[in-house]
Amino acid sequence: MPLLAVLHIAVAIFFAVHAVRTGRNTVWLFVLLSFPFVGSLVYLFAEYLPEKRHSRVGRNTGSAFKQLLDPQRELREAQVALEQTPSMGNRLRLAQALLAAGRSADALPHFEACAQGIFATDPEVLRGLALTQQSLGNAGAAWQTVKKLLNQYPQRHTGELALLHAQLAAQAAPEQAEAAFGVALRSHGGIATHSAWGQWLLAQGRSGEARPVLQQVAKDARLATAHSRELNREAIEGAAAALQRLND
Repeated sequence: MPLLAVLHIAVAIFFAVHAVRTGRNTVWLFVLLSFPFVGSLVYLFAEYLPEKRHSRVGRNTGSAFKQLLDPQRELREAQVALEQTPSMGNRLRLAQALLAAGRSADALPHFEACAQGIFATDPEVLRGLALTQQSLGNAGAAWQTVKKLLNQYPQRHTGELALLHAQLAAQAAPEQAEAAFGVALRSHGGIATHSAWGQWLLAQGRSGEARPVLQQVAKDARLATAHSRELNREAIEGAAAALQRLND
């Protein structure tokens, strides 16, 4: 059987399984299995894609695609929304869009305005404010903002926020940095966290501990997908530079 025919049948079976699992009309099974190629195309556009468009994955994919086609669209829409309705919600949206566009200095006053009144302890406001302060080189202020956030929402001391907490501790509260990295490694132990940990160990003169950590980052980077390498590009480059200093 030609490879293309096998592929058509495999796709049709995939859609048939989807139809059964999601309770679609059983007529679809007849269409898909009797006319694999045409049936799969019809099912794709009539049932599968409309469902995915309303799923979280579908929405995220759609948002990423729009961002790729028009990187400034969200920023423009956020600016218009704030002009039309000057609410704190719209101000936060604009602040986040400015930060995403790399315009931290412009984002800062908006985040600071949001961090007042009823939004003063909002986790998204505080997270955005901390990231903005960090990007502007104000580690002390960012450290205070993250501490405020974690005091209000201790359950959020995981993932990327735990890594941010550790990175800021390394700059603003060195005596707390090692413990903070311990939390980050337990909750967000990927390339970015291990790279930051290895670089911190090296900065403390703990070369023997830093080397295997940084070498593992390099190995993980080689084995990672292209998408993962791009997401962690700065962390990978930082670890590589640290390893080079160790080897010089």
